Amino acid sequence: MQDPFLALSPFKNSENLLVRHSLEIAVSFFLYLFVVERRLAPAINRRVFGTHYTKCTDRSTRINFDIHTVSMVQCVVSLSLTAPILRQPLAASVSTFQDPFNSMVAALTCGYFLWDVCVCVKHFSQFGVGFLGHALASLYVFVIALRPFCQSWVGKFLIFEASTPFVNVNWYFSQLAAGGKVPLWLNALNGVMLILTFFCVRIVWGFSAIAILIRQLWLERELLPVWLPLTVLLLNTALNCLNLVWLNKMIRIAKKMAKRNRKQG
Repeated sequence: MQDPFLALSPFKNSENLLVRHSLEIAVSFFLYLFVVERRLAPAINRRVFGTHYTKCTDRSTRINFDIHTVSMVQCVVSLSLTAPILRQPLAASVSTFQDPFNSMVAALTCGYFLWDVCVCVKHFSQFGVGFLGHALASLYVFVIALRPFCQSWVGKFLIFEASTPFVNVNWYFSQLAAGGKVPLWLNALNGVMLILTFFCVRIVWGFSAIAILIRQLWLERELLPVWLPLTVLLLNTALNCLNLVWLNKMIRIAKKMAKRNRKQG
């Protein structure tokens, strides 16, 4: 598949993929920073959430509204771009395989995670080291995909985002719940979908992916510098462990909600 934006790049003939796709990284970053975060997200939030958003006086809640909506936009973009490349063979070389469309997806994703890093640094007191670490690790993985390295895995890593829409909806529901705007059954359904999807794509697939990737990296170990597979495996393992922590929190919250609802019933 081809990259439809590459013709616009002044560096389209560069041998270095990071340089070749640098315009896409920059455009993606500035779109998320100046258009999606500051224009599109507030407009969507005013339209969808009305006074829950417009009359909200708590700054951290307003920031969360906008960031969750940016995340929702990114989910749509990522999952749409992932669909055509998700079934690329696992046996493709991790050290030499490259494809213009995969490079484009990696570049656009780099722009998003670069924005994510900036947000986590700017609002560090609100989001903490966990979210910043996740953003930095994700940015690193997609930057080195433009080495190229593990390019056939770009779609397979992005499928982790399948659980993110349910995370965002869960947060939205938590803001609307006080006014009785969300039926209990709908909140419960989204919670179940969130836990199931998160478990499938981030835990089951997450740890399976590491096992498959270890085998591929071992087979091509002579072609790669030691630091490259080592950093990717360590970061992915760390992210998977972080996902276990988050899943545990979700289950504990779900149990508390179920217990509270039984008492009210």
